[in-house]
Amino acid sequence: MSLLAQLAIALAIFAAGAAGGIRWHAGQDAIAAEAAREARETDQRQQRRFNDIQAGRQAGTVATLNTKLGDLRAQLATLSGRTCLDAGTVGLLNSSGVLERAAAASEPARAASASAASDRDVAEYIATCRTRYGEVSEQLNRILDIEEKREPPD
Repeated sequence: MSLLAQLAIALAIFAAGAAGGIRWHAGQDAIAAEAAREARETDQRQQRRFNDIQAGRQAGTVATLNTKLGDLRAQLATLSGRTCLDAGTVGLLNSSGVLERAAAASEPARAASASAASDRDVAEYIATCRTRYGEVSEQLNRILDIEEKREPPD
């Protein structure tokens, strides 16, 4: 065989090997990209499932708190209704917004006035504030859990 024929054969073998190597490398890249996509999708599914569980727990907590608030309101109806805060104190609390926010759901007209507040009124304000605090606190804890799950500490 002539030197030129040997060189042509060597060049053909080299080209075939290079082409095969490129195809193999491209295949490996495709396999890695597919594995990364599947991992991302799995992480997203897990995150959605975790968020759904947390949302369900939050809804259950809010329902429980609202039930407790309803029970408290039933108990409040049994209070005497005697005056425990004078008009000046109620006016001061109204001007700070404390009584208005607490009573917004039940009796906004009475909360905005500066008339005396009864033990029922004060107990209602306290029960509403505690319930809303429980809702917000629980929601904040769930959000922190979700964020911690999304980005675990180093």
